[in-house]
Amino acid sequence: MSAAFMGPGVSVFYNIVPAAAVAGTAFPLSFLISMIAILFVAASVVQFSRKIQSASFAFAYTSEGLGQKFGFMAGWIALLAYAMVAPLTYAGFGIMVSEFMQRQFAVQVSWIWFFVAVGVVVSLLSCFGVSHSTRTTLVFLVLEVAVMLALFTSVIFGGATNSVQPFMYHSAPHGISSIGAGMVFGILSFTGFEAAANLGEETRNAARNIPLAIALSVVLIGLFYVAGTYVADIAFHLNADDIANNAAPFDVICRRAWGNRWAWVVDLTVLNSVFANAIAGQMSMVRNLFSLGRAGMVPGFMGRTNRYGAPFNAIVFDFLLSMVLGLAVGCWIGAWGVWKLMGAIMSIGLIIVYALVSAALPFFFLRKHRDEFSRLKHLVVPMICMLLLLLPLYGTVWPVPIFPYNLAPYVVVVWMMIGGYRLANQQRAIDYVELEFRK
Repeated sequence: MSAAFMGPGVSVFYNIVPAAAVAGTAFPLSFLISMIAILFVAASVVQFSRKIQSASFAFAYTSEGLGQKFGFMAGWIALLAYAMVAPLTYAGFGIMVSEFMQRQFAVQVSWIWFFVAVGVVVSLLSCFGVSHSTRTTLVFLVLEVAVMLALFTSVIFGGATNSVQPFMYHSAPHGISSIGAGMVFGILSFTGFEAAANLGEETRNAARNIPLAIALSVVLIGLFYVAGTYVADIAFHLNADDIANNAAPFDVICRRAWGNRWAWVVDLTVLNSVFANAIAGQMSMVRNLFSLGRAGMVPGFMGRTNRYGAPFNAIVFDFLLSMVLGLAVGCWIGAWGVWKLMGAIMSIGLIIVYALVSAALPFFFLRKHRDEFSRLKHLVVPMICMLLLLLPLYGTVWPVPIFPYNLAPYVVVVWMMIGGYRLANQQRAIDYVELEFRK
Protein backbone atom coordinates (compact mmCIF):
# COMPACT_ATOMS: atom_id res chain seq x y z
CA MET A 1 0.00 0.00 0.00
CA SER A 2 2.85 2.40 0.80
CA ALA A 3 4.45 1.77 -2.61
CA ALA A 4 1.13 2.18 -4.43
CA PHE A 5 0.33 5.46 -2.66
CA MET A 6 3.64 6.90 -3.88
CA GLY A 7 2.50 6.20 -7.46
CA PRO A 8 5.96 5.37 -8.85
CA GLY A 9 4.97 5.40 -12.51
CA VAL A 10 3.08 8.68 -12.51
CA SER A 11 5.64 10.32 -10.18
CA VAL A 12 8.49 9.58 -12.57
CA PHE A 13 6.39 10.49 -15.60
CA TYR A 14 5.24 13.93 -14.44
CA ASN A 15 7.19 15.11 -11.37
CA ILE A 16 10.49 15.15 -13.26
CA VAL A 17 9.24 17.98 -15.47
CA PRO A 18 9.04 20.69 -12.76
CA ALA A 19 12.06 19.18 -10.99
CA ALA A 20 14.19 19.62 -14.12
CA ALA A 21 12.94 23.19 -14.46
CA VAL A 22 14.28 24.20 -11.04
CA ALA A 23 17.22 21.81 -10.43
CA GLY A 24 18.60 21.63 -13.96
CA THR A 25 20.65 18.59 -14.93
CA ALA A 26 21.06 17.77 -11.22
CA PHE A 27 17.40 16.85 -10.69
CA PRO A 28 18.34 13.15 -10.22
CA LEU A 29 20.56 14.33 -7.34
CA SER A 30 17.52 16.08 -5.82
CA PHE A 31 15.60 12.80 -5.97
CA LEU A 32 18.53 10.91 -4.45
CA ILE A 33 18.75 13.31 -1.49
CA SER A 34 14.95 13.15 -1.16
CA MET A 35 15.22 9.37 -0.85
CA ILE A 36 17.80 9.76 1.91
CA ALA A 37 15.60 12.27 3.75
CA ILE A 38 12.57 9.99 3.51
CA LEU A 39 14.65 7.05 4.75
CA PHE A 40 15.31 9.05 7.91
CA VAL A 41 11.61 9.87 8.21
CA ALA A 42 10.76 6.21 7.64
CA ALA A 43 13.18 5.21 10.40
CA SER A 44 11.11 7.24 12.87
CA VAL A 45 7.81 5.90 11.55
CA VAL A 46 9.11 2.33 11.78
CA GLN A 47 10.19 2.80 15.40
CA PHE A 48 6.72 4.07 16.28
CA SER A 49 4.90 1.38 14.31
CA ARG A 50 6.60 -1.35 16.37
CA LYS A 51 4.89 0.02 19.47
CA ILE A 52 1.66 1.64 18.25
CA GLN A 53 -0.98 0.45 15.78
CA SER A 54 -3.43 3.13 14.71
CA ALA A 55 -5.65 4.26 11.84
CA SER A 56 -3.83 7.64 11.85
CA PHE A 57 -0.05 7.57 12.20
CA ALA A 58 0.32 11.35 12.50
CA PHE A 59 -2.26 11.74 15.25
CA ALA A 60 -1.24 8.69 17.28
CA TYR A 61 2.55 8.92 17.04
CA THR A 62 2.80 12.65 17.72
CA SER A 63 0.34 12.44 20.62
CA GLU A 64 2.35 9.70 22.30
CA GLY A 65 5.60 11.68 21.98
CA LEU A 66 4.73 15.37 22.22
CA GLY A 67 1.32 15.27 23.88
CA GLN A 68 -2.25 15.43 22.73
CA LYS A 69 -2.24 19.04 21.54
CA PHE A 70 0.64 18.44 19.15
CA GLY A 71 -1.00 15.17 18.18
CA PHE A 72 -4.18 16.99 17.27
CA MET A 73 -2.26 19.48 15.13
CA ALA A 74 -0.34 16.70 13.37
CA GLY A 75 -3.59 14.87 12.63
CA TRP A 76 -5.23 18.11 11.57
CA ILE A 77 -2.45 18.97 9.09
CA ALA A 78 -2.37 15.40 7.79
CA LEU A 79 -6.10 15.65 7.20
CA LEU A 80 -5.56 18.64 4.91
CA ALA A 81 -2.70 16.90 3.10
CA TYR A 82 -4.64 13.68 2.52
CA ALA A 83 -7.72 15.67 1.47
CA MET A 84 -5.68 16.85 -1.53
CA VAL A 85 -4.83 13.36 -2.75
CA ALA A 86 -8.21 12.30 -4.13
CA PRO A 87 -9.05 15.46 -6.12
CA LEU A 88 -5.53 15.78 -7.56
CA THR A 89 -5.30 12.10 -8.57
CA TYR A 90 -8.86 12.08 -9.95
CA ALA A 91 -8.09 15.24 -11.95
CA GLY A 92 -4.76 13.76 -13.10
CA PHE A 93 -6.49 10.58 -14.20
CA GLY A 94 -9.18 12.57 -15.99
CA ILE A 95 -6.81 14.76 -17.99
CA MET A 96 -4.47 11.86 -18.79
CA VAL A 97 -7.31 9.76 -20.19
CA SER A 98 -8.62 12.74 -22.12
CA GLU A 99 -5.19 13.46 -23.65
CA PHE A 100 -4.60 9.75 -24.36
CA MET A 101 -7.86 9.47 -26.30
CA GLN A 102 -7.02 12.63 -28.22
CA ARG A 103 -3.51 11.34 -29.08
CA GLN A 104 -4.41 7.76 -29.95
CA PHE A 105 -7.91 8.04 -31.42
CA ALA A 106 -8.41 11.76 -32.19
CA VAL A 107 -11.45 11.66 -29.89
CA GLN A 108 -12.03 14.67 -27.65
CA VAL A 109 -13.78 14.02 -24.31
CA SER A 110 -13.72 16.41 -21.35
CA TRP A 111 -11.54 15.35 -18.43
CA ILE A 112 -14.48 16.05 -16.08
CA TRP A 113 -16.31 12.87 -17.13
CA PHE A 114 -13.33 10.70 -16.28
CA PHE A 115 -12.75 12.69 -13.07
CA VAL A 116 -16.22 11.81 -11.78
CA ALA A 117 -16.06 8.20 -13.03
CA VAL A 118 -12.78 7.36 -11.28
CA GLY A 119 -14.04 8.95 -8.05
CA VAL A 120 -17.10 6.70 -8.09
CA VAL A 121 -15.07 3.54 -8.81
CA VAL A 122 -12.44 4.22 -6.13
CA SER A 123 -15.10 4.99 -3.51
CA LEU A 124 -17.02 1.80 -4.32
CA LEU A 125 -13.86 -0.28 -4.00
CA SER A 126 -13.16 1.28 -0.61
CA CYS A 127 -16.71 0.52 0.58
CA PHE A 128 -15.98 -3.21 0.32
CA GLY A 129 -13.15 -3.02 2.82
CA VAL A 130 -9.42 -2.57 2.84
CA SER A 131 -8.46 -6.03 1.57
CA HIS A 132 -10.23 -5.52 -1.78
CA SER A 133 -8.60 -2.12 -2.30
CA THR A 134 -5.16 -3.39 -1.25
CA ARG A 135 -5.33 -6.37 -3.63
CA THR A 136 -6.28 -4.09 -6.52
CA THR A 137 -3.46 -1.61 -5.86
CA LEU A 138 -0.84 -4.37 -5.62
CA VAL A 139 -1.82 -5.78 -9.02
CA PHE A 140 -1.56 -2.34 -10.62
CA LEU A 141 1.74 -1.63 -8.85
CA VAL A 142 3.45 -4.76 -10.20
CA LEU A 143 2.30 -3.98 -13.74
CA GLU A 144 3.51 -0.37 -13.77
CA VAL A 145 6.91 -1.11 -12.23
CA ALA A 146 7.56 -3.99 -14.65
CA VAL A 147 6.84 -1.88 -17.73
CA MET A 148 8.87 1.12 -16.56
CA LEU A 149 11.88 -1.03 -15.54
CA ALA A 150 11.86 -2.59 -19.00
CA LEU A 151 11.97 0.89 -20.53
CA PHE A 152 14.76 2.02 -18.16
CA THR A 153 16.84 -1.01 -19.15
CA SER A 154 16.30 -0.33 -22.85
CA VAL A 155 17.62 3.22 -22.48
CA ILE A 156 20.61 2.50 -20.20
CA PHE A 157 21.87 -0.44 -22.26
CA GLY A 158 20.50 0.63 -25.62
CA GLY A 159 23.04 3.18 -26.73
CA ALA A 160 22.44 6.19 -24.47
CA THR A 161 25.58 7.94 -23.22
CA ASN A 162 25.86 7.19 -19.52
CA SER A 163 27.25 9.91 -17.27
CA VAL A 164 27.75 10.89 -13.62
CA GLN A 165 26.80 14.51 -14.36
CA PRO A 166 23.18 14.10 -13.09
CA PHE A 167 24.55 13.40 -9.59
CA MET A 168 27.14 16.19 -9.45
CA TYR A 169 26.55 19.25 -7.28
CA HIS A 170 27.92 21.65 -9.90
CA SER A 171 25.24 20.48 -12.36
CA ALA A 172 22.65 22.46 -10.37
CA PRO A 173 22.35 25.99 -11.83
CA HIS A 174 22.10 27.73 -8.43
CA GLY A 175 23.78 25.20 -6.17
CA ILE A 176 22.06 24.10 -2.99
CA SER A 177 18.98 26.26 -3.57
CA SER A 178 18.33 24.52 -6.90
CA ILE A 179 18.80 21.10 -5.35
CA GLY A 180 16.43 22.02 -2.53
CA ALA A 181 13.82 23.28 -4.98
CA GLY A 182 14.10 20.00 -6.89
CA MET A 183 13.63 18.11 -3.62
CA VAL A 184 10.15 19.61 -3.34
CA PHE A 185 9.12 17.36 -6.20
CA GLY A 186 11.23 14.51 -4.90
CA ILE A 187 9.49 14.63 -1.52
CA LEU A 188 6.14 14.97 -3.31
CA SER A 189 6.92 11.72 -5.15
CA PHE A 190 7.54 9.95 -1.83
CA THR A 191 4.51 11.29 -0.01
CA GLY A 192 2.33 8.40 1.02
CA PHE A 193 5.16 6.03 1.96
CA GLU A 194 3.60 5.97 5.44
CA ALA A 195 0.25 4.68 4.13
CA ALA A 196 0.85 1.23 5.63
CA ALA A 197 1.13 2.82 9.09
CA ASN A 198 -2.48 3.99 8.75
CA LEU A 199 -3.59 0.35 8.41
CA GLY A 200 -2.24 -0.64 11.82
CA GLU A 201 -5.63 -1.74 13.12
CA GLU A 202 -6.41 -3.85 10.03
CA THR A 203 -3.08 -5.66 9.52
CA ARG A 204 -2.14 -9.07 10.86
CA ASN A 205 1.03 -9.01 12.95
CA ALA A 206 1.21 -5.25 12.46
CA ALA A 207 4.30 -4.78 14.67
CA ARG A 208 6.32 -6.85 12.18
CA ASN A 209 4.59 -6.40 8.83
CA ILE A 210 4.07 -2.63 8.81
CA PRO A 211 7.73 -1.67 9.51
CA LEU A 212 8.81 -4.18 6.86
CA ALA A 213 6.35 -2.77 4.30
CA ILE A 214 7.43 0.82 4.96
CA ALA A 215 11.18 0.11 4.80
CA LEU A 216 10.97 -1.97 1.62
CA SER A 217 8.69 0.58 -0.08
CA VAL A 218 11.01 3.50 0.54
CA VAL A 219 14.18 1.68 -0.51
CA LEU A 220 12.81 -0.06 -3.60
CA ILE A 221 10.68 2.80 -4.91
CA GLY A 222 13.44 5.25 -4.04
CA LEU A 223 15.90 3.33 -6.22
CA PHE A 224 13.21 3.22 -8.91
CA TYR A 225 12.95 7.04 -8.78
CA VAL A 226 16.70 7.53 -8.95
CA ALA A 227 16.92 5.17 -11.94
CA GLY A 228 13.95 6.85 -13.66
CA THR A 229 15.29 10.39 -13.26
CA TYR A 230 18.73 9.29 -14.44
CA VAL A 231 17.21 7.61 -17.52
CA ALA A 232 15.26 10.76 -18.37
CA ASP A 233 18.39 12.90 -18.01
CA ILE A 234 20.62 10.80 -20.26
CA ALA A 235 17.81 10.11 -22.77
CA PHE A 236 17.51 13.88 -23.31
CA HIS A 237 21.34 14.21 -23.47
CA LEU A 238 21.53 16.07 -20.14
CA ASN A 239 19.42 18.90 -21.53
CA ALA A 240 17.18 19.80 -18.58
CA ASP A 241 15.44 22.57 -20.52
CA ASP A 242 14.15 20.05 -23.06
CA ILE A 243 12.68 17.95 -20.24
CA ALA A 244 11.18 20.98 -18.49
CA ASN A 245 9.46 22.06 -21.71
CA ASN A 246 8.10 18.60 -22.54
CA ALA A 247 4.67 17.69 -21.18
CA ALA A 248 5.31 13.92 -21.41
CA PRO A 249 9.06 13.17 -21.56
CA PHE A 250 8.69 9.43 -21.07
CA ASP A 251 6.29 9.25 -23.99
CA VAL A 252 9.10 10.71 -26.10
CA ILE A 253 11.66 8.35 -24.53
CA CYS A 254 9.43 5.36 -25.26
CA ARG A 255 8.99 6.37 -28.91
CA ARG A 256 12.75 6.69 -29.31
CA ALA A 257 13.54 3.38 -27.57
CA TRP A 258 10.62 1.17 -28.66
CA GLY A 259 9.04 2.99 -31.61
CA ASN A 260 5.78 4.88 -32.01
CA ARG A 261 3.56 1.81 -31.97
CA TRP A 262 4.54 0.99 -28.36
CA ALA A 263 4.02 4.46 -26.86
CA TRP A 264 0.53 3.48 -25.75
CA VAL A 265 2.10 0.95 -23.35
CA VAL A 266 3.75 3.71 -21.32
CA ASP A 267 0.62 5.87 -21.50
CA LEU A 268 -1.53 3.06 -20.09
CA THR A 269 1.12 2.35 -17.46
CA VAL A 270 0.86 5.93 -16.22
CA LEU A 271 -2.95 5.72 -16.13
CA ASN A 272 -2.60 2.49 -14.18
CA SER A 273 -0.21 4.23 -11.77
CA VAL A 274 -2.45 7.21 -11.07
CA PHE A 275 -5.45 4.90 -10.55
CA ALA A 276 -3.55 2.82 -7.98
CA ASN A 277 -2.34 6.06 -6.41
CA ALA A 278 -5.94 7.29 -6.14
CA ILE A 279 -7.06 4.09 -4.38
CA ALA A 280 -4.23 4.18 -1.85
CA GLY A 281 -4.53 7.93 -1.22
CA GLN A 282 -8.28 7.81 -0.73
CA MET A 283 -7.84 4.95 1.71
CA SER A 284 -5.43 6.95 3.87
CA MET A 285 -7.73 9.98 3.85
CA VAL A 286 -10.83 8.08 4.96
CA ARG A 287 -8.93 6.24 7.67
CA ASN A 288 -7.63 9.53 9.04
CA LEU A 289 -11.20 10.84 9.05
CA PHE A 290 -12.29 7.63 10.76
CA SER A 291 -9.62 7.91 13.45
CA LEU A 292 -10.32 11.58 14.20
CA GLY A 293 -14.09 10.95 14.13
CA ARG A 294 -13.71 8.15 16.64
CA ALA A 295 -11.69 10.49 18.84
CA GLY A 296 -14.29 13.27 18.59
CA MET A 297 -12.07 15.70 16.70
CA VAL A 298 -14.34 15.70 13.66
CA PRO A 299 -18.07 14.84 13.67
CA GLY A 300 -18.61 11.47 15.33
CA PHE A 301 -20.42 9.87 12.37
CA MET A 302 -17.04 9.73 10.60
CA GLY A 303 -15.94 7.09 13.09
CA ARG A 304 -18.56 4.49 12.12
CA THR A 305 -18.10 1.48 9.85
CA ASN A 306 -20.36 -0.60 7.60
CA ARG A 307 -20.81 -4.38 7.68
CA TYR A 308 -17.58 -4.84 5.72
CA GLY A 309 -15.66 -2.93 8.39
CA ALA A 310 -15.12 0.02 6.06
CA PRO A 311 -15.64 3.63 7.28
CA PHE A 312 -18.60 4.25 4.97
CA ASN A 313 -19.49 7.74 6.19
CA ALA A 314 -15.92 8.93 5.81
CA ILE A 315 -15.81 7.46 2.29
CA VAL A 316 -18.95 9.32 1.23
CA PHE A 317 -17.68 12.57 2.75
CA ASP A 318 -14.31 12.20 1.02
CA PHE A 319 -16.02 11.57 -2.33
CA LEU A 320 -18.21 14.67 -2.04
CA LEU A 321 -15.30 16.81 -0.85
CA SER A 322 -13.14 15.59 -3.75
CA MET A 323 -15.83 16.41 -6.28
CA VAL A 324 -16.31 19.93 -4.91
CA LEU A 325 -12.61 20.77 -4.57
CA GLY A 326 -11.49 19.13 -7.79
CA LEU A 327 -14.19 20.63 -9.98
CA ALA A 328 -13.95 24.08 -8.40
CA VAL A 329 -10.17 24.36 -8.81
CA GLY A 330 -10.26 22.55 -12.16
CA CYS A 331 -12.75 24.99 -13.64
CA TRP A 332 -10.52 27.82 -12.37
CA ILE A 333 -7.02 26.73 -13.48
CA GLY A 334 -7.57 23.46 -15.34
CA ALA A 335 -6.96 19.83 -14.46
CA TRP A 336 -3.16 20.15 -14.42
CA GLY A 337 -3.61 23.17 -12.18
CA VAL A 338 -5.40 20.90 -9.70
CA TRP A 339 -2.43 18.52 -9.84
CA LYS A 340 0.17 21.24 -9.24
CA LEU A 341 -1.62 23.38 -6.63
CA MET A 342 -3.04 20.56 -4.54
CA GLY A 343 0.20 18.62 -4.88
CA ALA A 344 2.08 21.58 -3.40
CA ILE A 345 -0.38 21.86 -0.51
CA MET A 346 -0.08 18.13 0.17
CA SER A 347 3.71 18.22 0.04
CA ILE A 348 4.03 21.15 2.45
CA GLY A 349 1.53 19.65 4.88
CA LEU A 350 3.20 16.24 4.97
CA ILE A 351 6.69 17.72 5.35
CA ILE A 352 5.45 19.44 8.53
CA VAL A 353 3.79 16.21 9.71
CA TYR A 354 6.96 14.20 9.06
CA ALA A 355 8.95 16.73 11.09
CA LEU A 356 6.48 16.54 14.01
CA VAL A 357 6.55 12.73 14.03
CA SER A 358 10.35 12.73 13.99
CA ALA A 359 10.46 15.29 16.82
CA ALA A 360 8.10 13.12 18.88
CA LEU A 361 10.22 9.96 18.69
CA PRO A 362 12.88 10.69 21.35
CA PHE A 363 10.27 11.94 23.84
CA PHE A 364 8.15 8.83 23.31
CA PHE A 365 10.99 6.41 24.03
CA LEU A 366 12.38 8.44 26.94
CA ARG A 367 8.95 8.54 28.61
CA LYS A 368 7.55 5.12 27.87
CA HIS A 369 10.41 2.84 26.77
CA ARG A 370 13.48 4.34 28.42
CA ASP A 371 15.17 0.95 28.69
CA GLU A 372 15.08 0.66 24.87
CA PHE A 373 16.20 4.24 24.15
CA SER A 374 19.06 4.55 21.67
CA ARG A 375 20.81 7.86 21.11
CA LEU A 376 21.47 6.95 17.49
CA LYS A 377 18.06 5.56 16.49
CA HIS A 378 15.85 7.73 18.67
CA LEU A 379 17.73 11.05 18.82
CA VAL A 380 20.37 11.49 16.10
CA VAL A 381 18.27 10.03 13.28
CA PRO A 382 15.22 12.27 13.97
CA MET A 383 17.48 15.34 14.22
CA ILE A 384 19.10 14.61 10.85
CA CYS A 385 15.63 14.02 9.40
CA MET A 386 14.35 17.42 10.51
CA LEU A 387 17.44 19.17 9.13
CA LEU A 388 17.03 17.50 5.74
CA LEU A 389 13.36 18.46 5.61
CA LEU A 390 14.29 22.13 5.87
CA LEU A 391 15.59 22.05 2.29
CA PRO A 392 12.32 21.17 0.51
CA LEU A 393 10.31 23.27 2.95
CA TYR A 394 12.43 26.28 2.06
CA GLY A 395 12.05 25.39 -1.60
CA THR A 396 8.26 25.70 -1.40
CA VAL A 397 8.43 29.38 -0.49
CA TRP A 398 11.63 30.67 -2.15
CA PRO A 399 12.01 31.56 -4.91
CA VAL A 400 8.34 32.53 -4.85
CA PRO A 401 6.29 30.32 -7.22
CA ILE A 402 4.04 31.97 -9.78
CA PHE A 403 0.37 32.65 -8.98
CA PRO A 404 -1.72 30.74 -8.01
CA TYR A 405 0.82 28.11 -6.90
CA ASN A 406 2.34 30.59 -4.46
CA LEU A 407 -0.89 30.27 -2.45
CA ALA A 408 -0.04 26.73 -1.28
CA PRO A 409 1.96 27.62 1.87
CA TYR A 410 -0.66 30.19 2.89
CA VAL A 411 -3.41 27.58 2.62
CA VAL A 412 -1.45 25.35 5.00
CA VAL A 413 -0.82 28.22 7.44
CA VAL A 414 -4.50 29.23 7.46
CA TRP A 415 -5.51 25.61 8.04
CA MET A 416 -3.09 25.39 10.98
CA MET A 417 -4.53 28.59 12.44
CA ILE A 418 -8.04 27.14 12.20
CA GLY A 419 -6.83 23.98 13.93
CA GLY A 420 -5.14 26.01 16.67
CA TYR A 421 -8.32 28.02 17.24
CA ARG A 422 -10.40 24.85 17.40
CA LEU A 423 -7.95 23.29 19.83
CA ALA A 424 -7.91 26.32 22.09
CA ASN A 425 -11.69 26.56 22.25
CA GLN A 426 -12.66 22.91 22.42
CA GLN A 427 -10.90 21.23 25.29
CA ARG A 428 -13.57 18.55 25.03
CA ALA A 429 -11.71 17.17 22.03
CA ILE A 430 -8.70 16.49 24.25
CA ASP A 431 -10.90 14.55 26.67
CA TYR A 432 -12.03 12.34 23.81
CA VAL A 433 -8.39 11.72 22.91
CA GLU A 434 -7.68 10.53 26.43
CA LEU A 435 -10.63 8.17 26.22
CA GLU A 436 -9.41 6.89 22.85
CA PHE A 437 -5.95 6.12 24.13
CA ARG A 438 -7.30 4.34 27.20
CA LYS A 439 -9.19 2.05 24.80
